[in-house]
Amino acid sequence: MISPWAVLAGAAAAGGLALLAAELRPAPPDLGQALDRLHRAPADHADDRDHRLAWYDRFGQSSLRLPGARIPDQQLALIGRTPARFMAHKLLFALLGLLLPGYASALAVLTGTALPVALPLVLGPALAVLGWLVPDAIVSGEAKEAKAEYLHGIASYLELVALERAADLGPAEALRRAAAVGRGTVFRRIRDALERAATDRLPPWDGLDALAEELGLTPLQDVADIMRISGTDGAAVYDTLRARAKGLRGELLAADLARANTDSERMVAPGSLLTLLMTVLIVFPALYQMLNVV
Repeated sequence: MISPWAVLAGAAAAGGLALLAAELRPAPPDLGQALDRLHRAPADHADDRDHRLAWYDRFGQSSLRLPGARIPDQQLALIGRTPARFMAHKLLFALLGLLLPGYASALAVLTGTALPVALPLVLGPALAVLGWLVPDAIVSGEAKEAKAEYLHGIASYLELVALERAADLGPAEALRRAAAVGRGTVFRRIRDALERAATDRLPPWDGLDALAEELGLTPLQDVADIMRISGTDGAAVYDTLRARAKGLRGELLAADLARANTDSERMVAPGSLLTLLMTVLIVFPALYQMLNVV
C-alpha cells in the first residue's frame, strides 16, 4: 500500500513544477506599465503603485539592493520585464535549489530509502547558486532574440522614414507617420517614445534618443541623429536614411550567416556519431560471426 505521505509529497512536487512552468511562461503585456510609460505618475503615488504589485514583485522590489545583485537593465528593457520581477525569479530559483535536496531526502526517508545526511548540506548551496544564475541566462537569451527583432524593425523604420521624407513631410511628421504604419513591439515602443516626447514638449528625436539609451540600440540613435540634422539644418537626408538602412540589413544578414555557419558546424559531430553508430550496427553481426567460427 502506498504511503499517504508519499502521495502528499508527490502532489507537492507536481504543484511546484506547475508553479515553475507558470512563472517561466511569457506573461501577457501589462497595460498598467504601458500607461505609466505614457503618463508619468507623480512621486507621491509611488506607494500606491507598490500596493498594486503582486506579492512576488514586492518581494523582488525589496531585494533590489542586495549586495552583489546585478540588474541587466538594458536586457530587461528589451524584453519588457521589470527589475523587481527579475529579482523575484532569481530569489525563487535560488530558494528552490536550496530546498530541493532536503525535500528529496525527506521523500527518501518516507519511502524507506536511506540517503547521506550531508547531501542537503553539500548539494543545497550548490543548487542555490545555480538557481540564482538561471534567470540571468534566460534573460540573456530572450534579450538576444528581442534585440534581433528590434534591429529588423529599425531597418524597416528607416526605410519608412525615408519614404515619408521623400513625400515632402517634415522631419517630426515623418517620424510619427512612419511609426504609425508599422505593427509589433518595435513600432509600439517607438510610438510610445514619440508620444512621450510630444507630451513633454520635446522634439521627437529626443524621444528616440531616450529610447535608444534605454534599450542600448545604436541604430535607433543613428535615426535620431540623422533626423535632428534634418530638423535643425534642413538637410536632405533621404539618401542617408536609405544608406543606413542598407548597412543595417547587411549587418543583420552577416549575423544570420555567421549563426547558420555555427549551427552547421555543431551538426558535424552528431552526424559523424550517427554514421559511426550505423557502421557499427552493420558490421558487428558479420564480425561477430567471423570471430566465433570454430
